[in-house]
Amino acid sequence: MKNSSFFRTMDCTEMDARFSNENAIKYSELKGSLITYEEIQPFLFRLPDREVDLIELYYNERKNQKDIAKIFGVTQGAISSRLSRAKKRLRFLRDLPKISESEIDEFLCVYFDQLELEIIKFMMWTTCQSRTAQLINKKFGYVDGKKKMTQVKVRHRFEKCLIKLKEEAKKDPEVKKYYRLLDYIKKNLYKLHEVKLPHFDRGKFALFSISI
Repeated sequence: MKNSSFFRTMDCTEMDARFSNENAIKYSELKGSLITYEEIQPFLFRLPDREVDLIELYYNERKNQKDIAKIFGVTQGAISSRLSRAKKRLRFLRDLPKISESEIDEFLCVYFDQLELEIIKFMMWTTCQSRTAQLINKKFGYVDGKKKMTQVKVRHRFEKCLIKLKEEAKKDPEVKKYYRLLDYIKKNLYKLHEVKLPHFDRGKFALFSISI
């Protein structure tokens, strides 16, 4: 579990201050909206461990980017870029339509087969077509042959699902939120895809990842 002490009140005049009061975080980068800890807590689980480390150091430990860069043995620009990426992921996760995997299974089973349902769920979790293909192959045991999924096949099936829901939404208003989910994912492909950066494994915090 992530500890609620992960965020604490900061001087509102401090650069990039994130707290408007003791219970909320104001992200100017996130369209100026107010995000409470309760709202952001589940999103932090979705960030790569190293980005959680950076956020912990920057927002909770209140270290500046220059100091963090020294810790990891990278440039300040690299830290700034990675923090920016983390905030974009948080923005995506905040705005992602809140639909559970069980809801997808129960509601969309009348429109799609099991493979398509799994593609939708994996795309919701990864936003990555190639990663989704890997997970599908592992789940269904597709090793080779026509059944083996590829990035192209995932894209094709996902697009078909999106088109299907767009048409069904015209007839059933309940379908609209599922269409919005797929459409939002399509517009944010690879938003949650993690690029491995070996140079971030150097330095004082090479083995450090916040246990939350």
